[in-house]
Amino acid sequence: MVLDVDSTSSRLDLPFQFDLDKDATGWLITIHNQDEAIVVDSIAIRGDSIRVRMPFFDSEFRGTIQDTGHFSGLWYNRYKGPGYAIPFSATLGASPRFIHGSSQAGIDISGDWEVHFIDSAEIEPAIGIFTVDNGHVKGSFATETGDLRYLEGITTRDSLFLSSFNGSQAFLFRAAIRNDSLVGEFRSGHRWKQPWYGVRNPSFALANDETLTQLDPSKPVAFTFPDTRGIQHSLADEQYRGKAVVVEIMGTWCPNCMDQSRMLGELYGKYHKDGLEAVALSFERYPDTTQALAAIRHFKERLGIEYELLYAGLATRDTVQQKLPFISKLKSYPTTLLIGRDGTVRHIYTGIYGPGTGARYARFKERMETAIVEMLREQAVN
Repeated sequence: MVLDVDSTSSRLDLPFQFDLDKDATGWLITIHNQDEAIVVDSIAIRGDSIRVRMPFFDSEFRGTIQDTGHFSGLWYNRYKGPGYAIPFSATLGASPRFIHGSSQAGIDISGDWEVHFIDSAEIEPAIGIFTVDNGHVKGSFATETGDLRYLEGITTRDSLFLSSFNGSQAFLFRAAIRNDSLVGEFRSGHRWKQPWYGVRNPSFALANDETLTQLDPSKPVAFTFPDTRGIQHSLADEQYRGKAVVVEIMGTWCPNCMDQSRMLGELYGKYHKDGLEAVALSFERYPDTTQALAAIRHFKERLGIEYELLYAGLATRDTVQQKLPFISKLKSYPTTLLIGRDGTVRHIYTGIYGPGTGARYARFKERMETAIVEMLREQAVN
């Protein structure tokens, strides 16, 4: 499948690959991004019309089947507004994700790169993380507010091409390779375009993710929000008193939050018996409360989350500041607080090194798990 992410008269294809299967329950699509496989089970075919709803995020494909090997139409991403739609076309058959120079040996860009994304206001640092096997590239970009998840593509003799599609994000990276430098452009959907450059630098590091989000010492760390049934939950509840508590600030629209919730679900399942509690505060993009609560229920059920997931309000800067005044400024979704048995905040993690970053994800998870184990060893305070 390709999305045409150029909203002008030109054409710019963002490609990704998927499998289409049918079993006793109906049609299934599996979208592939590097090591990620997204199973889509909400597919309706009526005559020559096809409608595919993504499983986690509020987006869908609506198209027309031309023949047994082609269908095309529009991809709608409702997080971007009712008029946001990108043309797509799908073609049956095994083919490379990118065909540029696929018959030629590509340059090996394996390793870590110092990267800078440029916009009119500032330059955002990042680490490009790439592995190359016979020109086939897997990798991601880690930034100080989270990673750009699973990317996949190719190198040619002079260029790099990467893409990813998960139902919320449609990413396309292109770059010219000049010795040990990359000069490129990042496209997100058909509205966002950003230049970037990179240089080989295995020693480049981002700011410490535990120093980026600060607490306001004049405000107590406290909150009260409802769950999807309308029942209010507070950090002062008996459920959390004397426990080690992980507080996850997130949104169901956020792919990095999905990665964080999966990881937290594993840690919660492993250590809940030892006194670990967790609670997620979800800031949503729907002004309508009914839609927001439905999104939270869907997210919780899909991921099998066993801890409380509370509705905190709209995902706007003013709302977050009002609802969580103890945080000086929220820089990223997700942001995760680790609170000891005595009620003091021990760690704050801004963003996440997700599974698309490989070894960095393993180290991030190990770091959080170690901090949780240390808090659980402490004696409860009466």
